[in-house]
Amino acid sequence: MADLAAILGRTFTPEQELQAQALLDQASSVVRAYVRLDITKSTTTDTFALGWPDRGQHVVSDGCWRYGQVTLPQRPIEAVTSVKINGSASQDWWLDNDLLHVRSVPWLGPPGAHQPPQVEVTYTHGWDPVPGDIQAITLQAANRVIVNPSGIRSETVGGISTTYLIPAVGEYLGVLLSRTEQKVLDRYRRSAGSVRLRSV
Repeated sequence: MADLAAILGRTFTPEQELQAQALLDQASSVVRAYVRLDITKSTTTDTFALGWPDRGQHVVSDGCWRYGQVTLPQRPIEAVTSVKINGSASQDWWLDNDLLHVRSVPWLGPPGAHQPPQVEVTYTHGWDPVPGDIQAITLQAANRVIVNPSGIRSETVGGISTTYLIPAVGEYLGVLLSRTEQKVLDRYRRSAGSVRLRSV
C-alpha cells in the first residue's frame, strides 16, 4: 500500500485505501494465477499419488514399492518438515530440487490392484521478501487502474481530442497482465506438475 501511494505521489483517504488494497489484492491474484505459485513464503500440507519416472525403476516385491517420487508444486522449497506414506510417518525420502523421492513404500493393496501409495508432504516454500520484479508488476497492474480507470486512449470526435491509455494490441488491461509483464514473469512460471489430491 505504501509503495503504491509513493508511486502515485499522494496520500490515500480511507476510501482510497480500501480501493487501492482491493486492486492490489486483485493484481496479486492475477500474478499468482499466471505463475501458478503462491509466491509469498508459507507452509503447505498436500497429499499426492506416488508416481515414478520409469516403470523399470520401481519394483514391487516383499510387499513394498522400491522407489517412487512426487513433484512438489510450490517453489522455491525451503524445507520439507514432514512426509507420511499411506498415513505413516517416513524418513525414507530425499529431496532433489522440487522432486521428493521415496522408497520402500508399503502397498495399499495386492500388486494387481495398481493403487499408488498416497504421500502427504508438509513443506515451506516461497519468497520472503517477494522478488522486486514481481512486486513491480503487481504495483503496475493496480496503478494503471487507479490512474486511468476508463482506459483512455487518443481519439478525436467533433474536434474534441481524448487520449486512451490502451496497449498496442488494443485491449484495456485493467489489473490483467500485458504481454511484456507475462514475459518478465515467465522465469518464475511453474509448468504442470504432480496431481494434488487435497490441501490442508
